[in-house]
Amino acid sequence: MPRLATSVLGSVALVLGLVACSPTATPAVDTAVHTDAPAPPDRAADVVIPDGVIGTAELTSASGDNTISGTVVVTAGGGGFDVALKDFHSDVPGGLQLSFSPWSETTICLADMHSFSFGNLSTNADQPGLSMGPRDLSRGDPSYYLTAVITETDPTTTDPDGCVLTPRAVGTITWDVPDTRPGLLAVDTGTRFGAGGATAAADGAPLSYRAVAGDTLNDIADRFGITDDDLGFLNPLTSRQLQAGDELNLRVALRGGASVPPPSA
Repeated sequence: MPRLATSVLGSVALVLGLVACSPTATPAVDTAVHTDAPAPPDRAADVVIPDGVIGTAELTSASGDNTISGTVVVTAGGGGFDVALKDFHSDVPGGLQLSFSPWSETTICLADMHSFSFGNLSTNADQPGLSMGPRDLSRGDPSYYLTAVITETDPTTTDPDGCVLTPRAVGTITWDVPDTRPGLLAVDTGTRFGAGGATAAADGAPLSYRAVAGDTLNDIADRFGITDDDLGFLNPLTSRQLQAGDELNLRVALRGGASVPPPSA
């Protein structure tokens, strides 16, 4: 059954409920009660991405016939992030739409879930002023999106893989952004009321946390020595209220598609 879910980066609320991908090596699950764990160290203040071009992607037709071409340019400026299509050309009849996906170009159905859609495009013209929203609602760093995707607004054929949206052109986004949360590291300081679940760990540091009944986001963040906003930053692909059994990512390197299964999984 195909699945389709698009999201607007600026409207993601701090309601976390993600299922993390299993790492290559199954991490140890820590269920111990840590009563004397040290408090996490203070870290540097958050960094604001400076104004200017922060990301680019060269579009390549999925069919390899240059039916669609152009360059996606992401710019930071003022109070938000903007996207433009430069030298855009399309020979595909009908409407097209641009979206950003948190998965790589090779992912099957990569535009079907957790994509940020910019809506319909004009076919043979530059596309300026496509907004990703204000900086604060994107938690200051949109670089967890990996791929720019062009799809048809009204597909005329059925996708062979059963996808809702067939990628007609794709391009890997190359980001040039600083570490916006330097030193962000979750440290498990022990179970407590409101954060009584188990952690999956690797190399002595937590990878993810599995929620249990009675948990709250504030208590979970407190257990790992981070803020509620940090927890949202680590889990940007969110869609519903926290429920027992949900897994929350705790590693900066696993933001976005690295911590949730792709749509074809």
